[in-house]
Amino acid sequence: MGNQKGTEAMDEHRFVVWDADGRPLGAYCDFDTAHRWAHLRRRQAHTRLPLTLDDRVAQVSRRLSHARCELVAWAEFAVLPGCDLPPLDTTATLAEHPHRTAPTCVHTPVIGHPAPARAQTTQGNPA
Repeated sequence: MGNQKGTEAMDEHRFVVWDADGRPLGAYCDFDTAHRWAHLRRRQAHTRLPLTLDDRVAQVSRRLSHARCELVAWAEFAVLPGCDLPPLDTTATLAEHPHRTAPTCVHTPVIGHPAPARAQTTQGNPA
């Protein structure tokens, strides 16, 4: 299977290869193909290292640098409060919520799992 890019490919494939900036480089159905491809990509001159090969089902990653290919097991090491939005089971509308223009949410990435790129905003100031 060839390299497929984009969010559609990532949704359909278990194994995703990311560059050091958190950009998806390829998505694959099987580990062996993804792993071999990541090692080939690692040797290309303009590849931003380390590369990360995520297995979203097993919750492990392979981190490829110039020196090694490491196995990284994902772990939830702390559970922090998420945000100040109302619980999912309430029927309140967005207009009734006091922070409707700028909710404050905390994103806690898992070690070895790149966080998606997001625009940074501050409360009360539009991006």
